[in-house]
Amino acid sequence: QISNFEYLMQLNTLAGRSYNDITQYPVFPWILSDYSSKSLDLSNPSSYRDLSKPIGALNPDRLKKFQERYSSFDDPVIPKFHYGSHYSSAGTVLYYLIRVEPFTTLAIKLQGGKFDHADRMFSDISATWNGVLEDMSDVKELVPELFYLPEVLTNENSIDFGTTQLGGKLDTVKLPAWAENPVDFVHKHRMALESEYVSSHLHEWIDLIFGYKQRGKEAIASNNVFFYITYEGTVDIDKISDPVQQHATQDQIAYFGQTPSQLLTIPHLKKKPLSEVLHLQTIFRNPKAIKSYPIPSPEHCNLPASAIHASSDMVVVVDLNAPAAHVAQHKWQPNTPDGQGTPFLFHHGKATSGSAGGIIRMLKGPAGTGEEWQYPQALAFPVSGIRSQAIVSITRDKEIITGGHADNSIRLISSDGAKTMETAYAHCAPVTCLGLSPNSDYLVTGSRDTTVLLWRIHRALASHSSVTSESSTGNGTGMRPSTGSSSSSLLLMEKNRRRRIEGPIQVLRGHHSEILSCCVNSGLRMVVSCSHSSDVLLHSIREGRLVRRLDGVVAHTVSLSSEGVVVVWNESKHILSTFTLNGVLIAKSELPFSSSICCMEISLDGWSALIGINSQENGKAFNSSWNSQSSNSGNEDFYSDSEETHDSNRINAPSPSICFLDLHTLEVFHVLKLREGQDITALALNKDNTNLLVSTWDKQLIVFTDPTLSLKVVDQMLKLGWEGDGLKHLIK
Repeated sequence: QISNFEYLMQLNTLAGRSYNDITQYPVFPWILSDYSSKSLDLSNPSSYRDLSKPIGALNPDRLKKFQERYSSFDDPVIPKFHYGSHYSSAGTVLYYLIRVEPFTTLAIKLQGGKFDHADRMFSDISATWNGVLEDMSDVKELVPELFYLPEVLTNENSIDFGTTQLGGKLDTVKLPAWAENPVDFVHKHRMALESEYVSSHLHEWIDLIFGYKQRGKEAIASNNVFFYITYEGTVDIDKISDPVQQHATQDQIAYFGQTPSQLLTIPHLKKKPLSEVLHLQTIFRNPKAIKSYPIPSPEHCNLPASAIHASSDMVVVVDLNAPAAHVAQHKWQPNTPDGQGTPFLFHHGKATSGSAGGIIRMLKGPAGTGEEWQYPQALAFPVSGIRSQAIVSITRDKEIITGGHADNSIRLISSDGAKTMETAYAHCAPVTCLGLSPNSDYLVTGSRDTTVLLWRIHRALASHSSVTSESSTGNGTGMRPSTGSSSSSLLLMEKNRRRRIEGPIQVLRGHHSEILSCCVNSGLRMVVSCSHSSDVLLHSIREGRLVRRLDGVVAHTVSLSSEGVVVVWNESKHILSTFTLNGVLIAKSELPFSSSICCMEISLDGWSALIGINSQENGKAFNSSWNSQSSNSGNEDFYSDSEETHDSNRINAPSPSICFLDLHTLEVFHVLKLREGQDITALALNKDNTNLLVSTWDKQLIVFTDPTLSLKVVDQMLKLGWEGDGLKHLIK
């Protein structure tokens, strides 16, 4: 359920490795063996390094020399060993990371106040790989940065590293032929780490570094024995009486290299193949198997929607009237066949009308067949000129947060009854956009007052669910207790009740006009925002500090993937682009001016995205606030400097449609075409990304999913002996 990268980081942490100590830095394996081909084939096993062998055993000829040294070595004090150097040491870490601080400064200190000779420094990935295959004193593995930080390969700080013996100036690292640039190398390197081949063999490398082949007979048989002083517990520093000898031993341990703590004395389990894990069969893995399933009786679905949230048992739909929106709760069970050809169960919510709904029906007179189905409506006084999709978010607790109110507030609305549970004030003008972090623990709000505010969202407590009601105004959130015997207990509960919306905890500045779009990711600790006349800004959650400004980047919508990819949509130029968190352009694609992006969803793993494409005529209806102010702020030549290095792709998808995009290349790998007139108003992926829900302008709710997945789920349930009324008709 977690990536290979994340698992290796967890193992390193458990084994005492840390980013805070270069003498015990996280160690990662060499993954690839092909650094010469013009294109990298990740489906070819020969492209990969043999993970069952330590680095020193990959070259058979060199291994014979190591084995000879091991067998011939005889010392009464020092045990036998294969390798006189180590795969992870302070020198190894500084070798790879010398181009970024603080490692540049640390490398100078380690070398006695100057850089090492340029010929011995990290300059060529292919040459380094050849070195660890051929050199008798070089068996180093890799550091984690080579899987996510392209800046370690570039000389961003313009440091003079010296000149090689051939007269060449040492600058950026030379890349393999299959890598277009450092960002491309890091991406492909990470893709290789997460590949099926590596997933099925990574346990073998873990056995060598952290597991049962680290020491003893298994280490000898695997040609994996290092100098004795590198192993934990082999030297007792306190028993060395000579202070000079003690200090020398400590230095040797610190800088010669240290083997991680041994975590396992039995073989590590092999990773389960991805194809066998049902809840990981996302719509992005096999998009060609996806089929569409319109929900019957769409007039009872509360459509068209401005926002949709699909949990494991419920679909919450907020209509386009936000913030004075109608809210519907529908029960559903994804990936469970209904026995009639639909791969999920869906039951329409009940229309429980509030006072507003009753008044509306009274004014309309006798209820008609279509008008009678009214869902509860939130009480609000909306501001004109704000996109309803931009001011609605639904939390993991199935509660709705809305902006766009005339009193400049944000409100927490219950999905059951559309009651205002809490009101928060901080902006000086109406909220024009908001965004929730993927796990609903942080909220960002943008306003016409040009600021972006960061709030913390606390989960609902079950004990308080029965006493939530309309809130009082002001900075605090209060309930008005009724007079009577229970008033004192209600007051006590209210006093102890923590605010669900805490903050604002940060005020993020730097924009000069109305905020158009904002998003937050608590895992990355970053907030991304854009406005009419300013660049795209990146702020830190922890300090509220402006970390990065994407100079000259005009954006009308921004999004942020879990892998740190900033997605930017420029409505005026019809350009979709992606950037790293450090502001490096990854890719860009153009859309024809006859179509427009109306909404966007990023996959759970951060590698892919869905974009809803509408015809421009209808796109203008949804994006009116984007077009109301032209972005003529001197940035109209945006991308002109990078035209040569980043060829623009073109997305020529029909309108309306949903495009599946690779976030690294922005290439379309699948298209779901909708019928004419079915322009999209909202997209939503369920938590495990196995189902996609789409709301359309013609009041349809369509579910896209792989129908075979539900049959596999039922088959697995039956094998596990699961019983229930829901499967009786299937068992028959």
